[in-house]
Amino acid sequence: MAQVEGAPAHGAVAHLLPQTYKRYISEWLEEDTPSFDYGGFVVGDEESEAKLLGKSEVSQDCHCPVRKLLLGERVALNTLARCSGIATKSDRLLVLLRKAGYPNILAGTRKTTPGFRLVEKYGMLVGGVDAHRVDLSHMTMLKDNHIVAAGSITNAVRAAKSAGGFATKIEVECQSFEEADEAIAAGADIVMLDNFTPDGVKVAAAQLKEKWGRGTGDRKAFLVEVSGGLTEHNVEKYVCGDIDISLNVSLANTPGIDAIHITEVLTPDTSPAFQVSMDRLLELYYENFWPAFPLVLPFHFLRQRQMSENHGMDELLLVLQYVGSMYAPWTPSEPYFKTALDALTSPILAHTPFNVQALMLLAIAQYHNNMKEEGHRRLHLAVSIALELRMNQKGFAQAYGESNPVLEESWRRTYYLLHVADQHLAIVSNSPIHTLGNVPNMVDLPCDDEYYEAGQIPRAATWQDYENREFEEVEVIYSSIVYLYDLVKIVASVMDMFLETGTFGEAMIERCDTKLAIWTSLLPACKKDPLRKDGRVDEVMFAAHMIAIITISTMHRPFSNLSLSPAEMTTQAFLSPTPFVAPPKQGRAAHTARTLRAVEMHTKLLAIPCAIERHNVFTMCMSAQLAVAQISACANLLEDHALSIARDRVRLSIGFLNAMGSFWPLGKLMAREVRHIARAQLSNNQNTIAVDSGPATEIDLPRDEIIWPIDPSAQIDIYSGLMLPVDWDTTNFSYSSSTSSSLT
Repeated sequence: MAQVEGAPAHGAVAHLLPQTYKRYISEWLEEDTPSFDYGGFVVGDEESEAKLLGKSEVSQDCHCPVRKLLLGERVALNTLARCSGIATKSDRLLVLLRKAGYPNILAGTRKTTPGFRLVEKYGMLVGGVDAHRVDLSHMTMLKDNHIVAAGSITNAVRAAKSAGGFATKIEVECQSFEEADEAIAAGADIVMLDNFTPDGVKVAAAQLKEKWGRGTGDRKAFLVEVSGGLTEHNVEKYVCGDIDISLNVSLANTPGIDAIHITEVLTPDTSPAFQVSMDRLLELYYENFWPAFPLVLPFHFLRQRQMSENHGMDELLLVLQYVGSMYAPWTPSEPYFKTALDALTSPILAHTPFNVQALMLLAIAQYHNNMKEEGHRRLHLAVSIALELRMNQKGFAQAYGESNPVLEESWRRTYYLLHVADQHLAIVSNSPIHTLGNVPNMVDLPCDDEYYEAGQIPRAATWQDYENREFEEVEVIYSSIVYLYDLVKIVASVMDMFLETGTFGEAMIERCDTKLAIWTSLLPACKKDPLRKDGRVDEVMFAAHMIAIITISTMHRPFSNLSLSPAEMTTQAFLSPTPFVAPPKQGRAAHTARTLRAVEMHTKLLAIPCAIERHNVFTMCMSAQLAVAQISACANLLEDHALSIARDRVRLSIGFLNAMGSFWPLGKLMAREVRHIARAQLSNNQNTIAVDSGPATEIDLPRDEIIWPIDPSAQIDIYSGLMLPVDWDTTNFSYSSSTSSSLT
């Protein structure tokens, strides 16, 4: 029989329940019972029989009205699930400390959920963890506000002793060795070293024990407790024999989730805050961020790997926890960010593929938290380590894959998406050069997500297979990451051409258009629309289509009539493409139409019904640039119904940026700057142009006349009716430029 600790080792913990437990159960039922029991009305009060089955496989018959069974069932289930989660988490933490050599007490939190104190204390005891005090009357806890009110620690301890007598223990929360020393001298039974660093805890505890406990001093009886900032990831650092009590917290989560782990964090000048555990934050990461960057192991495979002792994912898990906290409104992200950053800035950081993933994801998160320079540096380090490990080589996945096909697939995906991120951060900084641009990529192609998540990895195809796909007798469907990477290569070829020639002209645009047309024509039907048949959005293909759209706009807008306004040239959150040349008069109409067609496709993508926060964060910058192109059209080109439609498109883009900005600060700044540009150009724009609106002078761009079809499955007016005047040369257009004040 396995050895157990705590109350279960000495007897039944059921004695924790008071004689009034029936009253507590009634109160819990009342909290969860509606004023009118609709379910009870449906089932009635007739007698029925139910069997309650426990793990011991012993059943009991219960004869009572059906509605009462249903009233108690859900409350009982939730209570048991919560209590089980606490017990499981308590046991896990205790095992972790025992393995680290800590022989003393692990105590639970003093803060419990209202109405559930007994349930949570019971779960701690079952898990082998001391429940600390049961309520406020079981021990006197002196915190900083008590001490300030009493005038000193000594005064507070003496007052507490006079009130509680010899039978009530006194614990003092201390922020320094000096405070703990004074508390022990005054007669405190327990001193809590609160919010100390691991080294600070060890030094202070040793000095206190040397002076008062094991040396030649006054030999007072006292216990040293450590609390504040302890988590599963750092608690081992606090382990030392001079600590008598490690105060941690273990609370259950909702049914279906293993547990929530909350750790009390106290600082001298802030109120208690709570960290929510990795378990729920990991789920939030996979729900919201993973679909756009599906490079780390699928959730169930990652959880399996966590069970192994040397999983090698310590830093990566901290980053996933931090990114997940961005989507958790109930907890601040800053503590998770600091923990992840400290781990990844360690001078002894191991150069492993898992840490390449961690650095890459942290870089993306930092950049979109408006820490752009830090994000660039972090990504540069990820790229450097990847090249040092030779992740761009064909044999890397197998060499580091531990004979695990899913892990090998993870490494392939990591390099391809690292390349995408490296190029994107260069482009949004208006740089045509990025580190991986000229590095040969020999990595086999990743498979589609459905195979990756199922763990059924097919034979890896090569880039040569993809390049020859048009010659296959049967259409071969490649993964969305491959089609995304192909677009990245198209963009790279245009960047290379610009670096070679030093010019931006029609030849470059023609080359780009041709490559995009090839990419589009060879897309399988299932990849043309990011909205899948099951209603989910393929976020990788969503990003791929957005890149294609922004590439069209970026190439054609400088040659169009959609001028860049002064406000657009001063943005900080995103940078609009700078016009390299003055657009010629001939051909401007076609370039304008192509740009507006890209804006229309952008609108259709944004209108896809889905959870917006799951879209790739890279698309925020693209949407901002396309929004200001649409604003330029509103200010310089459109009127009447077409103007109304275009302004709705601007509103849709701002709404998208606002939605993303509720999670990512950079998106909020982008939305603010787009609104500023819109106000500057449109607030006084009553009738921008006056041309004959008869049928002979209009071009109708119908809803379906786009480069490739996208079915957004939404019925909204902004798709239709865009009317463009043919004779644009008769209209006054002006470009803001450092070389000319009036370019036509």
